Amino acid sequence: MATAPDIAGNLVFRTFDAGAVNAVCNHPAVHPTLSLGMGEIDVSVLISDARNIFFLGEHGGALFHRTAPGVYAAHDFFLPEGRGPWALRASREMLASVFADYCARMVWAETPIENKPCRLFNRWLGFKSEGVGFTHALPGHDPIKVEIFVMEAR
Repeated sequence: MATAPDIAGNLVFRTFDAGAVNAVCNHPAVHPTLSLGMGEIDVSVLISDARNIFFLGEHGGALFHRTAPGVYAAHDFFLPEGRGPWALRASREMLASVFADYCARMVWAETPIENKPCRLFNRWLGFKSEGVGFTHALPGHDPIKVEIFVMEAR
């Protein structure tokens, strides 16, 4: 697991350590919100693709999954002790880096409609709602209702 802020004061850093990310994603307090009924999460394939950006810090991080040139789908994963002010600061830092350092033009997210805290969190970060829709989160399963959020480069 990552430690306290680095020498530059950053809460998170880019990582290629699938084991460290998997440890957070498979934590009993995190896994149910990410897995949607799947088994153990393994990010090895995603993290091996350098077009995807993983950030990690002391209490979790996020994946910015490249879905098109300059376009990333955001997926965060925070341990309970990092939820709240730490996650808000870390997320703002990650978003600033994705836009400034990785030339993102847009970041988007699909948040399950029943996850009200995460939907509010998206708004606190500055995401704009694009409305409600359905997505097939898991092959072979019924679609789930999500709110779609977008943030564009300024």
